[in-house]
Amino acid sequence: MSRNRPSTPRVCWNLVRNDPAAFALSISQWVLFHMSPLAVGWLLKLVLDHLVDERPGLPLMLLGAIIGVEVGRWALLVSAAVQWHGAWVGWQTVPRVNMLSSLATGDGPVAGRLPGSPGEAVSRFRDDVQDISLVLDVWLDVAGAVAAASVALAVMAAIDPMSAVATLVPIGLAIGASALLGPKLKAWRRAAREATGTVTSFIGDTFGGILAVKTAAAEDAVDAAFARLNAHRAVVARRDQIGSELIRSLGYGTGEVTVGVVLVIVATSFQRGDLSVGDIGLFASYVPIVAGLPRWIGRLGAYHRQADVSVDRLAGLMSTDDRHAALRPVTTYLRHGPPDFPAPPASDDRLHELTVEHLTVHHGTSGHGITDVSFRIGAGELVVVTGPVGAGKSTLLRGLLGLVDVDSGRVLWNGDEVAEPAEFLVPPRAAYLPQVPRLFSEPLADTVLLGLPRDGLDRAIWLACLDEDLAHMEDGIDTVIGPRGLRLSGGQVQRTGAARALVRRPDLLVVDDLSSALDVETEIRLWERLLADATSAVLMVSHRPHVLDLAARVLVMEAGRVVEIRER
Repeated sequence: MSRNRPSTPRVCWNLVRNDPAAFALSISQWVLFHMSPLAVGWLLKLVLDHLVDERPGLPLMLLGAIIGVEVGRWALLVSAAVQWHGAWVGWQTVPRVNMLSSLATGDGPVAGRLPGSPGEAVSRFRDDVQDISLVLDVWLDVAGAVAAASVALAVMAAIDPMSAVATLVPIGLAIGASALLGPKLKAWRRAAREATGTVTSFIGDTFGGILAVKTAAAEDAVDAAFARLNAHRAVVARRDQIGSELIRSLGYGTGEVTVGVVLVIVATSFQRGDLSVGDIGLFASYVPIVAGLPRWIGRLGAYHRQADVSVDRLAGLMSTDDRHAALRPVTTYLRHGPPDFPAPPASDDRLHELTVEHLTVHHGTSGHGITDVSFRIGAGELVVVTGPVGAGKSTLLRGLLGLVDVDSGRVLWNGDEVAEPAEFLVPPRAAYLPQVPRLFSEPLADTVLLGLPRDGLDRAIWLACLDEDLAHMEDGIDTVIGPRGLRLSGGQVQRTGAARALVRRPDLLVVDDLSSALDVETEIRLWERLLADATSAVLMVSHRPHVLDLAARVLVMEAGRVVEIRER
């Protein structure tokens, strides 16, 4: 495993550290549950010996004790199950919160860490997190099984050492076989997870593009592709399932063999008169306890190998600094409630001038990107980036904001170098409006505010020229806009994204081609309002002549370079 990847035991241990008291209570209850049959077996030995010796009176007290232990055992199971459920929810909640936190606030660009599709993201957040939780779940049972088997072996060895040795041989064989199959199982699980993510992604893409499918009469092609993906998934999932069941079956099979071997040895000892009837009853109770240990060990091995794959996949979502702390003890959000909303920058931190020096960004081995770009933007200024398709305009904006890896260059805020643009250039210092804003299926107000209070909402709606649209919506600002803003027009989606950026009152507003879905009249009105407000410097991509005329500075780009800077 890469040194930059956390290990499964470390991840699980961090989750235990999240709430050690709750885990200690859970493991104590499950250990007691697994060990309670030991008391029943010992009491059974006393009862049988009492009857064989024909002592006067029935062992009613012993029989009552057996019944009491069994009733207590199942009452303990109910309590343990309730406690386990709370822990299970926590084990899955903490990783998901921390992954979202790392994606939202972690150092470095996030683009390379995002899954290829929403379906793949769902697979990681749902299935991979559950795989890690299953390891912690089986830890509880393994702890109980080991404790109970250890006591049972010690008692059996004191009565008949040969029988105790006989139980250990098949157990060792089962554990060894499980270890040998482990790497194969890990590879099979990885293939199954990737195939599941592909199918889930295809379903999401199909639902999102159903109109395109229908208008292109591509239903049959989509059906065929879906069938193909599912057929492949069935093959790799079947292999993964067979491997998991094989390891589990080794545990069950070994247990049965162990019971048979020990009973043969015990019967021989009984014939020689070395064991009493009570000893036989005790062995009949204790041997299944010991024989059950390989089953739990095998299950732990299977879950652990599967979780290794899940930990690798989840670590890919984390920023570099977060990977070893990934799935760390619970975040501040869970302990203390939502964080405070960002405060406006101090007066000496407000934007006076942003300077970009020799910024260079290349995309992989293709060589595409931007080279040696330098410019400045002052407080309240509008600077427009223009040029042909593929000139590097969007890359410039993303490189400036730290959303992609930068090869060289630097960004200065009021003359001070910004070490981590992705962390520094966020609201309220800067806000970014991409070409296609991603909206949530929530009321319009909620998708604009994203947790902020409603102070300033009316201003942002007005600046984004959404006020007239709201007048024609039945529920106004509380209109539910549907998945990805499905119930809005393209222009309304862009202006909703603009309102979301503006409500944060940024010193610097970075816009990637706002005009792509706006008519000229609406865009002119929007810029008149925004420039009259004059609270933000604006860096934007545009081709519209009237926007270029408004700009204090125009950067003309070609083939990744600034070839001209026009000053007004």
